[in-house]
Amino acid sequence: MAVKDIGALIKSLRMQKGITQEELAFPIIEQAALSRLESGASMPHKKTIEALLEKLGFNPNNIDFYVDKKQAAKQKMMDELETLLETETAYSDQEERTRKADALIKKLESDSDFMANDLNRQFVLTYKAVSALFKKEDGERVLEMSLEAIKVSIPGYDELRIEEYYLSKQDLRLINFTTFVYRDNGNLEKGIEILGRLKNNIEKQCIDKTARGKYYASVTYNLAQLLYWAKRYEEASQMCDQAIAICRETGVFRLLPFIAGYKANCLFRFGKTEESERMHRLAFYTAEAFGKYGWCEMVQQSAKGYFGADYGKPLVFG
Repeated sequence: MAVKDIGALIKSLRMQKGITQEELAFPIIEQAALSRLESGASMPHKKTIEALLEKLGFNPNNIDFYVDKKQAAKQKMMDELETLLETETAYSDQEERTRKADALIKKLESDSDFMANDLNRQFVLTYKAVSALFKKEDGERVLEMSLEAIKVSIPGYDELRIEEYYLSKQDLRLINFTTFVYRDNGNLEKGIEILGRLKNNIEKQCIDKTARGKYYASVTYNLAQLLYWAKRYEEASQMCDQAIAICRETGVFRLLPFIAGYKANCLFRFGKTEESERMHRLAFYTAEAFGKYGWCEMVQQSAKGYFGADYGKPLVFG
């Protein structure tokens, strides 16, 4: 559970318990300080907050982070930045989305307190690299930027040692991203090699169900993409199956439209036209459900190319 206004949460829990500020505060904190916390005017030490939550019968381990109102505004900007620069697919208005993202990056960079935190700096470096990729800037420079971001948390980062590292969620995202750069630089085999190591790393680590659905599925899907483009269709199809199984297992389906699209193409390559047609439909309708209309159009064109011309029975969409 991520909480953006911990003061509001504490106030809500206190009122549910039917206790006064004075009763909650003693002997942990001064009543006046508790009042400032609940109003968002101040932020005490994390240990103080944990003690207050425990007294209220709330497990502080269920809180992902604590932020005050100023930090909440920064978190909102970070959330928006992630939405604008999704790496799975480019939107039809991606140029405008990237311009908005660049403006947010500039605002975050201008906050010296924000940038003094290494994880925040890593976050900004990450999305500067993603923005540069969307703007088709020099591939080597984009790779340098992404590696600079990785080395914030792994100073001695070595691509050959990926399986040895304990990786944070941001580390996983960053290493995954470097394979997009290798892809766009035409080095598919390098990207496949890195994704294979990253997949092995994730399989060794114990991660929660949501993270597995988000990050493991993403790595497996990206590996399927690169294998397909490398014309290693059998391996690509197997990776698609793994990624679909992860979506089902975890209930995280945001990548399903893209995975199904590549699986449909693999099936067609194997001459399994009926199965390919069914998978094209799955890719189209799940993309529509998630509002991925650019992918809907791509799937539709693919299906028409395969079935409309070759089989005289075009799919009916929409």
